[in-house]
Amino acid sequence: MHHSLRNFRNEDVNGVKELILGILAKEYPFDKSAYSDSDLDKIVETYGGVRDSFFVIDEGGEVVGTVGVKEESRDEALLRRLFVDLKHRKHGYGTQLLDKAVAFCREMGYKKIYFRCTDRMSDAMRLCLKKGFIETEKLEVSGFKIHKLELGL
Repeated sequence: MHHSLRNFRNEDVNGVKELILGILAKEYPFDKSAYSDSDLDKIVETYGGVRDSFFVIDEGGEVVGTVGVKEESRDEALLRRLFVDLKHRKHGYGTQLLDKAVAFCREMGYKKIYFRCTDRMSDAMRLCLKKGFIETEKLEVSGFKIHKLELGL
C-alpha cells in the first residue's frame, strides 16, 4: 500500500496518540514510569519551534509511524517518539523516519542528536546503532535500563 512520510498535521493528533499510547500499553507497560506522554496532548506546541519538527508516516489515512525532533540546545537535538505500528515493521519505515529526522537536524545545523530508549525498545535501539549512533550512557531505573544514544553530525 502507498505511504507518505510528511510533517505532522493537526488532523493527525488522534492517530498519533492512538499509535504511540497503543504501542506503549502493549509492548512497554512496565516502562510507563520512564516516559511522560504530556507532549502528545500538545504536539504542535511541543514540536512547533523553528528548530523542532514532528514527522508521520501516513498509509491510507492512518498514522503508522512517528518521529519527533526537539531542540535541546543550539548544538544538540533530542530524537523522540520513534514508533512504527507492529503490522508495519520490517518495511523500512523506521529507517525512513530516522533518516528524515537526521536530515532535518543537519539542515537546522545541529552538531549532535540524542535518543533515549529502554532496553526493551530493541528494534529502535538496533536501528539507531546501525545508523551510526553510539551508546554514551546506561542508567538502571526501576528494574530496567535507559540507554542514551548519540550521533555526531
